[in-house]
Amino acid sequence: MKKLVLLALLSLPVLSVADTSQQKIIQFKISSLQLFSSFSSFMYFHGDDRNRNRLLQAQSRGDQAILALASSNNELLNKWNQISEYTKLYQEQNSNESDMSLEAGWSILQGELATIVKTLEKGSSDTNSLSKQSDIISVQVRMEMILSRYMAYANSTTGGYGVSYGEIPLEKQIADVSERLAQLVKVDSKYGSIMKQWKYIQGTLLAYNSNVAPFVVLHTFDKMRKLIAAE
Repeated sequence: MKKLVLLALLSLPVLSVADTSQQKIIQFKISSLQLFSSFSSFMYFHGDDRNRNRLLQAQSRGDQAILALASSNNELLNKWNQISEYTKLYQEQNSNESDMSLEAGWSILQGELATIVKTLEKGSSDTNSLSKQSDIISVQVRMEMILSRYMAYANSTTGGYGVSYGEIPLEKQIADVSERLAQLVKVDSKYGSIMKQWKYIQGTLLAYNSNVAPFVVLHTFDKMRKLIAAE
C-alpha cells in the first residue's frame, strides 16, 4: 500500500507539468493568432496609430508567451523571430499600397507557424487537448482563428491570400463558436455578456466575402477579450 501511495505522489508533479505545458502552448497560440490578425489590420488601415499600437501590444504578448514555453524548440523560436522581423520590416516601410508579395509571404509564415504549434499540441497532454476542451479558453482560441481568417479576407487584394490554408469553412467555424458559447451560457449565465457581443458581430463575420467591416469586428473582439480576461 505504501508503495502505491508513493507512486501516486510521484506521478502528481508529472501531471502538473503536462497541464502547465499545455496551458502555455494554448496561450502562445492565442497570442500568435492575435499577432496575425493585428498585422492584417495594420496593413488594412495603412499603419494608423490605433492599429500600430494594437500590433505592438500583440507582438509583446507573443514575445512573453514564447518565453514562458520552457520546452520551446529552436524551430518554433526561429519561426517566431522570422515573423517578428517580417512585421518590423513592414512597419519601417510604412507602405500605403497593397503588396501581393507581402500578403503571400505573410500567409506562408502563418501556415508554417500553425504547423509547428499543432505538433507541439500533439506532443503535450492528450487529456487536455483543444478538441476535448469546452471551456471559455477553448472558445477564445477558435474566436481568434476566425478573426485571423476574417482579417486575411479583409486585407487580401485577391480574396485568397492568407485563407487558403484553412481547412474548415469559416461559416462552420463561426457556427461552432456560437454553439459552444450557447452551451457555456446554459452552464453559467456569466458568459451571457460575451455571447451578446458575439451575436452583435456574427452576421458581419459571415459576410466576410462580400461586405467586410474590420473596425467594428476588431473593436468588438477587444471587448470580448477583456470580458474573457476578467473571468
